[in-house]
Amino acid sequence: MELPTNTSVSYLNGTLYTYPELIFFSVGFSILIVLAIGGNSLVLVAVVRTKKLQNVTNVFVVNLSVADTLSSFGFLWSVPGMASTTPGYPLESDGPCVAAGGLLLIAVGCSVSTLGNIALNRCILITRPKETYQWLYTPKKIALMVLVSWLIPFCAIVVPPLCGVGDLGFDPESRTCNDVDPHPRAASYDKVQFACIFPVPLLVVIVSYILIWRHVKRHFRNLRNNTINLQSTTKPSESGSTSKPDLSNNALSISHKNLVESSPRHISGSSDHLSRMRNDQLAITKNLFVVVLAFLVCFSPFALMIITKSSRYYLYGALILFFNGCINPLIYAAKHPHFRPVLRSMVRCRCSA
Repeated sequence: MELPTNTSVSYLNGTLYTYPELIFFSVGFSILIVLAIGGNSLVLVAVVRTKKLQNVTNVFVVNLSVADTLSSFGFLWSVPGMASTTPGYPLESDGPCVAAGGLLLIAVGCSVSTLGNIALNRCILITRPKETYQWLYTPKKIALMVLVSWLIPFCAIVVPPLCGVGDLGFDPESRTCNDVDPHPRAASYDKVQFACIFPVPLLVVIVSYILIWRHVKRHFRNLRNNTINLQSTTKPSESGSTSKPDLSNNALSISHKNLVESSPRHISGSSDHLSRMRNDQLAITKNLFVVVLAFLVCFSPFALMIITKSSRYYLYGALILFFNGCINPLIYAAKHPHFRPVLRSMVRCRCSA
């Protein structure tokens, strides 16, 4: 790489950025690190203290918050490198930088896998029978899913350097603790990371939410038709001729058979309760879809730079991607029907047991 001769000292040390740029990144990342650790810590405390939040879906939400917190902590060790003008890593030992770089990449990979788990969980809950959901999401199987979400990125990040493919440590081009770009086999290392971490979870996310959208659209169309049919059969049912349509039993369905056979008061109570449950599940699904959508939006510039090999703008894309770890708690606090009241009360220092 040919470097300009009339540039700041940062270029003379082999970086791709001017020193003012590095100061900007060190300040920007420091602010995002504080926000990400603080916001995700609130999410973790909310789940620990609130029994209503301790359910299957929130196991993956907690895992996502843990991954975002660890990635923030991992990138924290890059701030001294960006702020200093020394040729190498400014601390006495490179060991913390190597560990922080590995932790950062593993945590990012876990975040992507967890988003896939969240999308799959919502898809099965909404589109499949209740028995299928209960069979798949047992405590042991959930623990296995969480373990795999960490194990795959761990193998993708740790194993290749042990085999001589790429390396972890202080990257002189970006002055961050990351995979080292000047390594002879850095390109192969990047390909291994991308192939193992991103394609499958992103495909699961896309397919899952397409299936959810199709199912919800079909469900409400059927529900509207069944409501019309139920109204038309109200008089015959009162004279003893009852019609008992049989609908699928899942998070979005209402059992018209029970509505017909119950007393009027029980009919109203059951209908309202099931309607609230349905609306809650839809609201949760929409909220978690926004989480996934936010990640895709923040990840797109970074992915574009990886594909086009635009190393000069790596830190700009990383800053946008890192912003994603800060906004997830805000998304929960804004629209999630269960997290919203808990997080808001915690912020106002009125959290109850």
